[in-house]
Amino acid sequence: MINRTNPWVTLARERRYEDRYLGVDLDQLRHESGREHPHVALRFKVFGVAVLPVDPEGRVTLIGQYRYVLDRFTWELPRGSGPVTDDALATARRELAEETGDEAESWLELLRLDASPGISSERVPGFVAWNLRRGPAHPDPQESLRVRRLPFAEAVVESLSGAITDGPSVALLLCLAERARRGDLPEDLLGLVRE
Repeated sequence: MINRTNPWVTLARERRYEDRYLGVDLDQLRHESGREHPHVALRFKVFGVAVLPVDPEGRVTLIGQYRYVLDRFTWELPRGSGPVTDDALATARRELAEETGDEAESWLELLRLDASPGISSERVPGFVAWNLRRGPAHPDPQESLRVRRLPFAEAVVESLSGAITDGPSVALLLCLAERARRGDLPEDLLGLVRE
């Protein structure tokens, strides 16, 4: 049987930084072994959503942008964030419309990821969206986005080859591919992504 009790005691917590997205804490911890040490924790006030939109031709939309912290250009699924108190699906709908102009009639939450559980409380719900209607995109003014549409199977290959490196994007693509392989999807979505 797996022991799921918390082995840590928080001896002290000092908030080192805070903004509207997160707080950075320096915690002093004691492990059940008796060892004490400092631990940096990023406690997020937002969650990051990821959306895998599938159009009527079975293509997915990737968003390309230069990521400042990585110092390189990346291809990802539409991504965004919302306060942890907000509804994840409402946030996903908003981000899809902002970045691609798409609105979807059909939605399915495929997963909820912990982004980096050793240091961060950030959660990432992941959705697939289909039965899309195209409209004009309206990204945030500080976003310089490129849009690329490709067949679902090609996007899966790119996630396996390292061309797509964003963790939630890779996880969503592979999760949808596996569920399609098992036939564990609504029929209309299955028809769009099965080879």
